[in-house]
Amino acid sequence: MEAIFFHCMILLLGVSVEGFHHRHHHHDKLPKSLFVFGDSNVDTGNTQGSSWSFPYGVTFPGKPSGRLSDGRVLTDFLAAYLGIPSPVPYRERRTAGSRDRYGMNFAYSGAGVFSTYSAGLPNITTQIDYFERLLRQGTYSRQQLYMSMALLSVGGNDYAAYLLKNGLHFQALRGFIKLVVKQIAEDLNRLRVMGLGKIAVTGLEEVGCLPVVTVLTNRTSCFQPFNEDAAYHNRLLRNAVNAINARPGPSSSAALVVLPLYDAFHLILSGHTKLGSRFENPLQQCCVGVNGSECGSIEQHVKPSYTLCEDPSKAFFWDRVHLSQAGWAAVFQFLQPTLQRFLS
Repeated sequence: MEAIFFHCMILLLGVSVEGFHHRHHHHDKLPKSLFVFGDSNVDTGNTQGSSWSFPYGVTFPGKPSGRLSDGRVLTDFLAAYLGIPSPVPYRERRTAGSRDRYGMNFAYSGAGVFSTYSAGLPNITTQIDYFERLLRQGTYSRQQLYMSMALLSVGGNDYAAYLLKNGLHFQALRGFIKLVVKQIAEDLNRLRVMGLGKIAVTGLEEVGCLPVVTVLTNRTSCFQPFNEDAAYHNRLLRNAVNAINARPGPSSSAALVVLPLYDAFHLILSGHTKLGSRFENPLQQCCVGVNGSECGSIEQHVKPSYTLCEDPSKAFFWDRVHLSQAGWAAVFQFLQPTLQRFLS
């Protein structure tokens, strides 16, 4: 039962990005706004929960801000790369003012392409429905969409929820992976037909290396069966994206790319690159719940029931399933060449 619980936790696969402040010289050609869909790897404040409790946000912005990290997440790094502010969370749309011109973030922590943990959690289809509603209201013009980029981060929560419900039946899981990728492809094509100029979708990271899983090996090694399933998901996703890119589409037909999170994790965690050299024990999380608690828990409203590492900037993982800001910074550095080719 405990093992199944660990796998369920994988589903919370939200990632965070460290403040990446590099703006490229060809920024005039870069998308002018960013629309974000997905899970906790990219959520910047739509979801109520532990992301609004200390010590989340301790590095940036210095207080909890709805990000499941000590600081910035993937959305923040990509926005900084594009030279725009991080897009406003959907739940703040009524008070966004002119900030919505830089796009909007529809992502919810825990979300998947299908229903995951709770009935009220907007899955990707629902998130895109929210976006479509704004388009019908005339919030964004067709020309702006063509000059925009979409980021989709999804998959982990679907698999965590599936394993929680069905146990560790890896053969059956392969069939479910096909269904998940098929739905992701439908979501991507829907965004493409809406007229978005560029669409990036994250591949799955090395989910067998998440602290929620490596607790089984005392943080000494990754659980390879999960990594093999993640690699299988990524192969199917790349094939699906290639097929969409090969299709004739609308006049503003989008180019799509898969962001190789798996390769970034592998290089950083294996220590084969200077990107990983800053992390003393990359499989160890920084914020650790005590006595079965989660990071950010408070015991009887008084005493924190978690411990923090001395320096979050030396930790790759922040909590049991999410990256630290430094972790995201290293990952994003690896993703940059892919983005540069895609956007040039």
